[in-house]
Amino acid sequence: MSIQSTIWITRESAISRIKEITLLLNNKDYLAISECSFEPHNIDLQKYIDAWEETTPLANINKWTNEMLGDYMDNPFFRYSMFENYLIKERRAR
Repeated sequence: MSIQSTIWITRESAISRIKEITLLLNNKDYLAISECSFEPHNIDLQKYIDAWEETTPLANINKWTNEMLGDYMDNPFFRYSMFENYLIKERRAR
C-alpha cells in the first residue's frame, strides 16, 4: 500500500488533532480512538495503545515547524487515513 494523495490541513487542525489523540492515548481510551480514527484492521489497536509512551512532549507544539506537524500527523491513529500524506498550511483560504 502506498500514499494515494496529499492532503493540506491547517496548523490549527493538526495541533488540535495531535493533542486530542495524545490525550486519548495517554488515557488508554480504546473506544474513543477507534471511533475517531480510520486505521485498517492490520494495526492492532490494543497493542499500539498499550505500548504507547509519549516521547515527544507537546508543551511547545505551537513552535513546531509545519514539517514536524505533518510528520506527526502521518502516525497511526493521528492520521485520518493511512493513504494520505499530510502537509500543513498556515490558515484556511477565505
